[in-house]
Amino acid sequence: MGGGEAGSVPDSAGDLLAAEFMHTTARGVEGRLPDPQLHSHVWITSVVRKDGQVAAVRSRPVFRAAREGGAYYRAALARELVQAGYRLETGTGKNARYFEIAGIAPETLEAFSARSREVRHAIDAFRAAHGRDPREDELRTLKVSSREAKKAQTRPELEAHWEHAAKDSGMTRGQAEEMRPRRGRRLAGADDEWACRVLDQATADRAIVGADVVRAVALEQAAGVMDPDRALRALDELCDHGALIELQDGRITTAAVRNREERLVAHTRTLANDLTVTVPEVARETALRRVAEQRGIQLSDEQQAAVQVLTGPERIAALIGQAGTGKGVVIDTAARAEQAAGRTVLGVAVAGATAQRLGEDSPSLAGQTQTIDALISRADHGHQPIDASTTVIVDEAGMADTQRLDALTDLVVREGAKLVLVGDGRQLPSIGPGGMFDQLTQHAPTSELTHVRRTQDPAERAAWRHLRNGDPEPAMAHYLARNQLHLTDTRTQAIEAAVRRYDALSTQLGHTAIALMTDGPNTEIDAMNARAQHLRRARGELGAHALAIPVEDDTTPTYALRQGDRITWTRSQPVPNGDRVENGTRGTVAAIDPHGRALITVDGSRRHIEVAGDQVGALRLAYASHVYRQQGATVDRAVTVTGGWQTSRETAYVEASRAREGSDWHVSREDLGTHGNDPNRIERLADAMRITGAQIPSTTVPAAPTPTRSFAPAHLAPIAPRLEPLVEHSPFPDPTRPHVPTPAPGVTR
Repeated sequence: MGGGEAGSVPDSAGDLLAAEFMHTTARGVEGRLPDPQLHSHVWITSVVRKDGQVAAVRSRPVFRAAREGGAYYRAALARELVQAGYRLETGTGKNARYFEIAGIAPETLEAFSARSREVRHAIDAFRAAHGRDPREDELRTLKVSSREAKKAQTRPELEAHWEHAAKDSGMTRGQAEEMRPRRGRRLAGADDEWACRVLDQATADRAIVGADVVRAVALEQAAGVMDPDRALRALDELCDHGALIELQDGRITTAAVRNREERLVAHTRTLANDLTVTVPEVARETALRRVAEQRGIQLSDEQQAAVQVLTGPERIAALIGQAGTGKGVVIDTAARAEQAAGRTVLGVAVAGATAQRLGEDSPSLAGQTQTIDALISRADHGHQPIDASTTVIVDEAGMADTQRLDALTDLVVREGAKLVLVGDGRQLPSIGPGGMFDQLTQHAPTSELTHVRRTQDPAERAAWRHLRNGDPEPAMAHYLARNQLHLTDTRTQAIEAAVRRYDALSTQLGHTAIALMTDGPNTEIDAMNARAQHLRRARGELGAHALAIPVEDDTTPTYALRQGDRITWTRSQPVPNGDRVENGTRGTVAAIDPHGRALITVDGSRRHIEVAGDQVGALRLAYASHVYRQQGATVDRAVTVTGGWQTSRETAYVEASRAREGSDWHVSREDLGTHGNDPNRIERLADAMRITGAQIPSTTVPAAPTPTRSFAPAHLAPIAPRLEPLVEHSPFPDPTRPHVPTPAPGVTR
């Protein structure tokens, strides 16, 4: 909070003053009746200092506490619903953070969400056609079909409309009766399942998290299961039993994560000390000669030294391959040498598309690549023989999370095989807890490739080096001097400029030669893809028939696919009598028939894949993609939208290093916070690109010698009773109405 005559002085509040507004409908749209949606808006007007004086609210801590406060609110709401006699379906929504009233059929939920989807479809279509969001006046006049004969004016009329809509969706009176509250229902309370969910979800993204994340997860998993205050006290019990570990810097990890990391290091040391792999020098010489003859290149001294390390006698080896340094040819040569020594060599990666690219870049592994998960599963079921004569090469190992690496290493140790890790800890990290690649290179024989071959431009190489080393300012100055750093007022304008640039370059060089990237959310990627498609369609480059993508959830894009579109698979697809199509594979729509089937020509192999029915739901336009989809790719030119909150040191390095002939960067003043002033634009962008998004293993931070944290301090007790003494001081009239749950401090919605 702020306080004091000399200015704003941060301090802890003794209490708060807030106003709650209960809403029972979603926001209405012109031409449509609002859907039912029970929610509250809480306006925190001020706080009460410990000396009794009223002071202003510091907004930043409020926004930072939004997830935790929202979780407390939902847990409290769920508790009161259960106490009122309602059955709840818990663990719903994104990451199982939410709950719903049990007994509502999916068809009914679909009926009431269809309207908002229609509105979203209209807005997305406008954005694709005009390259910007509709203004308020344009939003009101968007063509959204409506079956209502007249607009409801009163609450009874609105409820009658909802009742008819529910009946139309197939909901019966019996189903409605079953949903009525029943007396005697109670919260189940804490149990082992709750604890397991909390421990898994708390470190689902990172090995080390703040106490606020742990509290939020505990409250999210408590909704409909236990009282929110009981859930917070249960966290202290998990600490007492050693399941949660407080670290020296006050952050938290779990015993499961820490044990996995320690086991992985121990396995690496064991493999590094086992010198039982034999690859004769003649095998390496044969491999070098074959690569020179078949690929027409001679490996450099640096690359040959890497081959020597990877084919050494140890049962583990690592290669740090900086972007564009030719690690593919090193992997190919090392694999050929191991094969010449009579060993079976398998290539794996986290993503199917990366594994597929590994086979293309290293021909000796063609037909021998798969995902890490697939290898482990096949080996466990006896479908993939692995023994002491097997070498497993992991590409992009820096993107492998600890759990996968642990399971793979355990398999290698158990079966007597050899493991080769290839990656770069300075590029994109794993999605889940990770960061172990750099740790393992400290315990295994390791070589590093540093000479960039992807581009021959010395200035471009220097820019990549600056970004890699966390010094982005000279790199961005380089792109600005070459007129490749473009600044717009808003993020929407930056997206439009980037798509226009991609459209011009792809028309000239072809779509496969250009990478259009963003480090923003999937909604931004969808908007970029829809806009790129619209520009092509306007030139008559796409077919007339449209194939709609089946709606799976609220994240399903609203665009349709057409003949000629560039597409990608977002999950693997089995193929009868053939290799499955891996997640991330790209292709071109060759044909669409009136029966909802599409024929896709796959990049690289040029094979034709038929996609129909639910399989269409896995397809997305592939003009634009997230930077994660581009790691490992090489193109002629790159176009990037960056500068937002997701920008990091790692994303900037990967974005810059994809292209042989340069990258265009599109950034908005809106993201940089310059309010239209340009003098410090490079410094502000550089600040964003200095922030690391790397995964940090928990073992890099010592455990607290004497844990002192408590997850259930007094200020997280139920809030409403603590506000009662303030009512007489409130500037608002005292409303006499039944109590509804009030969210914890920080909740604005």
